[in-house]
Amino acid sequence: MSRIRLVTFDVTNTIIRVTKSVGQNYANVARMYGKDVDVTKLNTSFRAVFSNYNKLYPNFGVHNGLTPFKWWSKVVVDSFREAGSDEQHLEQIAQHLYVMFATSKGWEVLPGAEKTLTELKQKGVKLGVISNFDDRLDKILTELALRHYFDFVLASAVVKIAKPDPDLFEMAFKMADVKPEEALHIGDNILTDYVGARNSGCKGVLLVPPDKQIPKDVDSSCVIRNLYQLTDYFKT
Repeated sequence: MSRIRLVTFDVTNTIIRVTKSVGQNYANVARMYGKDVDVTKLNTSFRAVFSNYNKLYPNFGVHNGLTPFKWWSKVVVDSFREAGSDEQHLEQIAQHLYVMFATSKGWEVLPGAEKTLTELKQKGVKLGVISNFDDRLDKILTELALRHYFDFVLASAVVKIAKPDPDLFEMAFKMADVKPEEALHIGDNILTDYVGARNSGCKGVLLVPPDKQIPKDVDSSCVIRNLYQLTDYFKT
């Protein structure tokens, strides 16, 4: 077994997560503009709209003539519409949310993230980010005091390649000057993270929260329940 020289991380729901819920954040900002929209309806509509836009305009529309800002603005506006909102102030709300989610106000660091990153860094392991994210990622990680842990950050909208494309992982291997078998990637999505990593030739570790079942087609020895377990996995 090759020694692991590079560990890469997904971001959302792996090392950081949205504070409260998307719907709660949307509703809170909407109130600043005099709108009262149901949180539950916003959460439901957001999931549907986000999924639909990912299919229609993948990777934040970078290959469809959209910018991440325009892509997210459409998602926000349509989420409010689907939740029963009228049109008033929706564009301003979308802009407000886009700016807010570029700061630490919209995000929080997951338990165990900083401890894990510190321990891996002390072992002399190179660390990187491989995430299907837009061009705000570097700023967000800086605001959350996490950016300094990473040797590089690859955001799909910036490099215009999205997971599970092996080319994105290959880009990381080249930047770290490691062979695929010397790398390990961790994330919470079975397709983009676990399968994507394995198809690129590196090791894949799937983060599955304790309240969720381990997918049947995933090797249980490649599953951790929280980031604290990553250093134990690393020892083995």
